[in-house]
Amino acid sequence: MKRIIPAVAILACGTVLGFGQVRDLSRQAQKYAQSFDHVILEETVDVNVRESGMSVRSETRAVQVFSVEGCRRHHTVSFFYDPQTSHLEVTGARRIRGDSEIEIPLSRVRTYPQPARAIYWPNIRVSIPFGLLEPGDIIVTTCRRKGFSYALLTDDDEARFTPPMAGHFYDIVPFQDFVPILSKRYTVSLPRSCPIRYRFYNGEVQPALEFTEDGMRYTFTRSEIPALAREPHMVDISDVGMKLLVSTTPSWKEKSKWFHGVNEEVSFNITPEIQRKVDALTAACRSDAEKIDVLNHWVAHYVRYSGISMGEGEGFTLHPAAMIFRDRTGVCKDKAGLLITFLRAAGFDAYAAMTMAGARIEDFPADHFNHCVVALRREDGGFTMLDPTWVPWVREQWSSAEQEQQYLIGTTEGQDLMTTPYSPAENHYYRMDSRCRLTADGDLRAEIRVDTEGQVDARLRRTLHRDHDLENEAFFRGWIRSAFPEAVIQSIDHGDAWDISRPMSVILKFTIPGFSLQGKRRWLLHSPGLALLLRDPLHPELAWEFGEEDRRYGIRSRCTKLITLDEVVRLPDTPAAAGSLLPDPVTHAGRFADLDLKVRLAGRNLHTHGRLVLKKRIYPPEAQLDLQTVFGGLRKVFRHPVEIVY
Repeated sequence: MKRIIPAVAILACGTVLGFGQVRDLSRQAQKYAQSFDHVILEETVDVNVRESGMSVRSETRAVQVFSVEGCRRHHTVSFFYDPQTSHLEVTGARRIRGDSEIEIPLSRVRTYPQPARAIYWPNIRVSIPFGLLEPGDIIVTTCRRKGFSYALLTDDDEARFTPPMAGHFYDIVPFQDFVPILSKRYTVSLPRSCPIRYRFYNGEVQPALEFTEDGMRYTFTRSEIPALAREPHMVDISDVGMKLLVSTTPSWKEKSKWFHGVNEEVSFNITPEIQRKVDALTAACRSDAEKIDVLNHWVAHYVRYSGISMGEGEGFTLHPAAMIFRDRTGVCKDKAGLLITFLRAAGFDAYAAMTMAGARIEDFPADHFNHCVVALRREDGGFTMLDPTWVPWVREQWSSAEQEQQYLIGTTEGQDLMTTPYSPAENHYYRMDSRCRLTADGDLRAEIRVDTEGQVDARLRRTLHRDHDLENEAFFRGWIRSAFPEAVIQSIDHGDAWDISRPMSVILKFTIPGFSLQGKRRWLLHSPGLALLLRDPLHPELAWEFGEEDRRYGIRSRCTKLITLDEVVRLPDTPAAAGSLLPDPVTHAGRFADLDLKVRLAGRNLHTHGRLVLKKRIYPPEAQLDLQTVFGGLRKVFRHPVEIVY
């Protein structure tokens, strides 16, 4: 028997968006018609939270399209949900064109499995077909959600859609997009047993509070929300856009204790099979560091990253270690859970931790997390972080692509939010040693060696893991020929990408006919090492260009990095140093990046020495000047030919 909860009346009427209201908003939106493909006229969200923490919500969104691209992007509108934790129902869809309004029959709404890769949970896509749109059209969608958000519930649904932290509610509500939003309202009603905290980031919002029969209702509204400007290589939109965080969780320590408790009894049991495996893996280890390395990388390498539905609580509980050890498959939380169990079987004190890959976690106890890792308690009481998900065939124990990233460890006593340590650029080096000889005919014979470590090493290995040996050879040939199309390649040698006991190295030997331009007693040439470096796919940031305007938002790179170049080009004769022209040296010591690049003559040898230091993974906006200076200086020296006079 289905029943209607009291919130339905509020939700059903609270999100009605009338024809006249839509037309008024449309007139206001005309000022954006030449600047944007579409504009969000209004978004409203009405949430009713029950004592269990389960929420029921009604959402309405009106969008006006202004261009062919806007029409193309909105002819079908889709929503997504996980049926194990939530349910979604489209309750209305209409298209407004001029003075006419057409209802889209709900019978046309289609529900089907969401296409998946790597994680095969039974996610559902719901699509509304609006058909062929014209610039100026307005589409309005209304849907109802329940879970952790449809208002018709069976008696069993309460338990099914109760959030993992029962009795608690949180929400992260974006209030900004890359297009203008004319009006946005978020309303949440909670029982007296669920006192709420809230905080608004990157702007201001108008809050209102009122008493209800059962508790409190909070309403947050804002009008004329400007669009975020897209910037190259910018940080995640959640780091810089306006957003509202609401939560009933009083502190991070409470969240930490809950996360520990929900997993401790079921996830880390050491079975005889697991103990035997750990004993065998660590039998030859001579130190604790070796044991940690062996166990971490065994889980990284031998548990396939493939998410399948494994039962109740998929998405937030760590499955029993015995299941993961048996099936050898799982997602980040499963890899973390097995490693924790392995470490405990080896005598270590290890715990699960939650983090957010790709974005910042605000110091506000909501659920910002999308990734699970391992915290190993040290003798001094601190923690060392391990991540078996991100270190397959990586020499690190913790991916430095996650440095200075917030995380929360689940322990009995509870922990506060912490930040992973900084990893200096020297840990992620790229060393190019170039030894070349220029013949009297102007041909160049080159032998160039590259040595890598850290995240640079990891990136090279991942490139080589993807393909067959012949395709890997084609990768290196393509790299050489992107810099020197006429190159004749003699040999390509590189280390074993599957052997992480030593850093990767690559040795390239090739000849470039007619490398230097020759005139009467005057030769022109560029640094072959710089040419190859600037074309190396391991360093896409070297091609970054920044405009003259000051940035608004931070800059995201993959990792800190140290790049060095040591090059000697042996000339066919001793040049006249006084008449030869060399590029001016570039030296820049900045807060966020350094560059020291010099070209000099010494007898018959032309030397190029360079050292580039990239000091951050996430840069603040003001770092643009440093980055622009070092990348521009590197390219400037390369583009300035060396003029040798005899």
